[in-house]
Amino acid sequence: MIDEELLKKYIGEENFKSGCIRPSKYKDSIQYADDLIEFINKYSFLYENRSLDFFRNNIWERLIPEDWKQPLLEMTDEECVEFHCGTIIKDEWPIELKSFINDAVNLWIPKNVYLPDDQWILQDTKKDFGLDSLFLGMSGKKIHEILRMSEFVNMIAKQLKPNEIVDIGAGEAYLTQILNHQFNHSMTAIDCSESFIEGAIKRQTLIENQRIKKELKQQKENENEKDNLNKITSTITTTRSTTATINNNNNNNKLSNNNETILNEIKKVKEIEKKEIMNKLNVKSTNMCVTTISTDMKNDDFLDILNGNDSRKNYESIMLIGLHTCGILPPTMIKNYLQCSNIDSIIDVGCCYYKIDIDSNHQFMSDHCIGKNLKLGPAPLKLSCEASDSSQKDLESFKYSGRIHYYRVILEDWILNEMNNNNNNNNNGNSDNNNNNGGKSNNDSDNKIKSHDFTIRNISKNQCKDYKSYYNAALIRMKRQQKEQLIHQDFKFPETCQPIISYFEKQNQIQQEKKISVFLLLRSLLAPVLESIIVLDRFLYLDQFSSTTQSFIIPIFNKLISPRNLIILSFKNKIK
Repeated sequence: MIDEELLKKYIGEENFKSGCIRPSKYKDSIQYADDLIEFINKYSFLYENRSLDFFRNNIWERLIPEDWKQPLLEMTDEECVEFHCGTIIKDEWPIELKSFINDAVNLWIPKNVYLPDDQWILQDTKKDFGLDSLFLGMSGKKIHEILRMSEFVNMIAKQLKPNEIVDIGAGEAYLTQILNHQFNHSMTAIDCSESFIEGAIKRQTLIENQRIKKELKQQKENENEKDNLNKITSTITTTRSTTATINNNNNNNKLSNNNETILNEIKKVKEIEKKEIMNKLNVKSTNMCVTTISTDMKNDDFLDILNGNDSRKNYESIMLIGLHTCGILPPTMIKNYLQCSNIDSIIDVGCCYYKIDIDSNHQFMSDHCIGKNLKLGPAPLKLSCEASDSSQKDLESFKYSGRIHYYRVILEDWILNEMNNNNNNNNNGNSDNNNNNGGKSNNDSDNKIKSHDFTIRNISKNQCKDYKSYYNAALIRMKRQQKEQLIHQDFKFPETCQPIISYFEKQNQIQQEKKISVFLLLRSLLAPVLESIIVLDRFLYLDQFSSTTQSFIIPIFNKLISPRNLIILSFKNKIK
């Protein structure tokens, strides 16, 4: 049972009854879904073409309404930053443009956190936590997410009292280990990646060693039984001395090969003694599991996985949790929650909605959204994850982001032009044979190469001082990928980046960068609308089972720090 007054602090009293946060003008989630879908269909031209294909697909001339062009091009950089946030509309702008902006902003699902920042209990990793090893390897963004998520999960778990909390898509188990060692919950971490689980186990070893040391020291002080603890203390002396040093490795907090070897030896020699100490001190160890869950699982298949990995635990009441679960993992969790009688609750924050099978469409869950026949392929799903964040919240960030994207658009154009020229030259070498045999040459537009496998994103800022340094860094990266990943082996790169630079200087015409920037700005207003229907659909699906469950959408993270900040909470026992 959950205290409703407690939940109202996180969702707001006005949203508590429905369970769904919505723009204030909507009193009904179904009408909200209908308006989202209608808007998405109306402006689908903004996501049907990649911005990277801006020149190749002649996007500006073909897609942007004629009377929108000049007003948008006349915006200053400062106004562009406001446009990105949906906070600028000029009286002289065309009615349709003003309507697009107003309608988009009014459809965004609210993301402001209801509980004020100073009312969250966990604020400081040093003051509020006794183990600094819990935060090894975490960025500032990750720390913010872990503090908020662990506090919320612990609050719900104290109310529902599950026997086991299972972290799905746990990665290196950052959240799992906080809930285990800070709040003493019995935990299982599941991930499909063996390397992630191996990393989680290494972190766990360090955390457990630090916790044992702290617990023993506390026990000494409280009980003053030095003689009885001497034997226990001696068993961890080696562990304490050999795990004291962690190779920071350029602030990435990665373990050195030497430390890995030491930890392997500790595991072999001291595992039994360590377990005895942990049992005496009532320190629970997280169960790590490499496995995959799927939507094809039936009834208690999920329970069978847990028992197969560790049958000693009590799985009578299970809570599923996930922090930024990708692709189809959130729907998979939801379906397993509903069909497995032992899973009583779920708390999940989704992200990366586009991580599905290539060329697949998003699979809507609710009967209502399925009936609307909305198709969201990889392009709109990718756009849905670009909903406003801190990357463009100030003028300098906006200008940098736009400039780098412009460099990349021209680079993409150069790559595909070169690949197609190379392909045409190879085909022309066989054209005589084709013609002699009555065949056709392979130069039709349908046979043009339209994509490649090189990864050019996230080139470091110090390599992006200007277009020349950017293209030099990009060329080095693509050559390395071609060699290491054995991709596009028949494509020959130039010795230097000069051909790319020359291509850029030829393409770099007046207002070209601004045109791309405007197209991105228009897409940026659509992105939160796409994310809203994806999250709302999951809530509507859970709401179909409202006779046996109660479900909520709750914003939990600062949206400027972590834009994917919406929790889906559902539990099978009713509120007091």
